[in-house]
Amino acid sequence: MQKRMLHMWDDLKCFIFAVEAGSLSGAAIKLEVSTATVSRRVDALERKLGLRLLNRQISGVELTVEGTIIYQATVNAADQLLQVERIAAGLREDTGTEPVVISSTEAIISEILAPNLPELWNSNPQIRPVLSVSTRNVSIAHRDADIAIRLARPSPDNVVIRRLPAIVQGLYASADYLYGRDPNKLDFSDEKFLGMDDSFGDIPEAVWLSEQGLGQQQLMRSSSVRALCNAAQAGCGIALIPGFMARNAGLVEIPASNLPIRSPFLVFHRDFKQVKRVKVVREWIMSSFKKSLE
Repeated sequence: MQKRMLHMWDDLKCFIFAVEAGSLSGAAIKLEVSTATVSRRVDALERKLGLRLLNRQISGVELTVEGTIIYQATVNAADQLLQVERIAAGLREDTGTEPVVISSTEAIISEILAPNLPELWNSNPQIRPVLSVSTRNVSIAHRDADIAIRLARPSPDNVVIRRLPAIVQGLYASADYLYGRDPNKLDFSDEKFLGMDDSFGDIPEAVWLSEQGLGQQQLMRSSSVRALCNAAQAGCGIALIPGFMARNAGLVEIPASNLPIRSPFLVFHRDFKQVKRVKVVREWIMSSFKKSLE
C-alpha cells in the first residue's frame, strides 16, 4: 500500500508539474528527470484513473475536461506533500548534505554573489550554495530554488519577502570610445548604444531607451548584462547597465536624467524561515549586496 501511494505521488507530481509548466519537457526540467520519465508517469496516472487527463500537442500540453477536475482536486494535496518535502529538507540540515539553491539573474549571480563566496565559507565552510542563473521566476513552493532574488516584487503567497539595496543603473562607456570627449557634452543622437533585447519584456532599461528615442541608435541588443558590459569595455558604444558592474569594469559614467533604479527582493518560503543554513545564506546575500553596491 505504501509503495503504491509513493508511486501515485510521483505520477501526480509529474502531472501537476506538466500542467503548470505547460509541457512535458518543462516539467522534466523542473523535476530534473527526462521528458520520457514525465511522459511515462502521466501515462501511468491516466491508466490508474481510467481517464485521459492531457491532450499532448507539439506546442505543449492541454488539460482535458476530466484533467481539469483532477488537477483542481489534487493541486492542494500536492502543496501539502511538497510542504512535507520542505520540512524534511529543513530537518536534514544537521547532516550537512543539503545544498542551498539560489536563483537570480546573471548579473546578480556572477557579479554580487560569486565574488563574495569566501565571506560565506570563512564562517560557514559546511554551506554548499548552488548559484543558479535563471531568466524566469522559479517556483519557491516547488523547491526550484530555496532562495530567489527577483527584480520585481513577487506575490506574497506562502513566501517571505525582504527588500535588498537598490541597484542604480547608469550610462557607461570606455575611455577609448569617448576618445577624450567630455561625457557631459555628448549628443546622444550621434552615439552608439548597447541595450537589453526583448527577452524580459518591457523592463525599465528598455523603456528608458525607448522613451529617449534611442531605439535606432541601439547597434547591439543582448539578454546578457555581462555581454553589454564587455561590449562597452571593448569600445563598442554606451551601455545602460548597473553602476556596480560598470565601476568594476573601469568604465566612464555619462550623466543622464531619470535613469531607472531596480529594487531587488530576496524571496524564500515561509517553511524555511527558521532553517539555519537558509538563514545563514540569506544574511550572507544581504551582506553581499551592501558590500557590492556601497
